[in-house]
Amino acid sequence: MNDPEPADADRAAIVKTTAELLAAVNASDADRCLAAWASDGVLMPPHHPSVHGHQAIAEYFRNLFSRRKFRFAFTSSHIHLTGDIALERVTYTVVIWPGVDASAMEDVGKGLHVYGRQSDGSWKLPHDIWNSDHTLAS
Repeated sequence: MNDPEPADADRAAIVKTTAELLAAVNASDADRCLAAWASDGVLMPPHHPSVHGHQAIAEYFRNLFSRRKFRFAFTSSHIHLTGDIALERVTYTVVIWPGVDASAMEDVGKGLHVYGRQSDGSWKLPHDIWNSDHTLAS
């Protein structure tokens, strides 16, 4: 029978890492965002090619934060653990400020964080994907 205590500790560590990532995005802090990522991570943002590896992910966030500000909130989270891999399914709401003179936009959507246990026991993202529930304007 599985011991629930390690699974609970793993879930708590994943929740903490996700909360730190969320705080980093909301603070427009690319370096703090990067701390949640495995060195060979792949970021799969909507309407953008996949972003591979620490350097490219850092550049993606720096560029994004130079043009926009965000206020994300996760409205639900479900974590499924399988050994050294964890899947966190989230739903979100976000307010996006696209520029100084532009009006804020609101969005809702869903995402999947794939976490991997690192050699030091921490949980980091090798994969992250999210997308809007809204249809793409044509």
